[in-house]
Amino acid sequence: MSRKILIIGGVAAGPKTAARARRLDPDAQITVLEKGKYISYAGCGMPFYLSGQIHDFDHLYSTATG
Repeated sequence: MSRKILIIGGVAAGPKTAARARRLDPDAQITVLEKGKYISYAGCGMPFYLSGQIHDFDHLYSTATG
């Protein structure tokens, strides 16, 4: 029987924890709950968005440059 893991919070630490759990237990059933619209966005970039240096919130979870 596989282990069931519930992770609450999906901004930064949640997905990182899920990835670590997957490496430790490849057969685990892992669920990540996030109440917000976006999962794993760059929270450290939020000050740039709020200050207006980044105009589009979508750029906080994009890997594109420029």
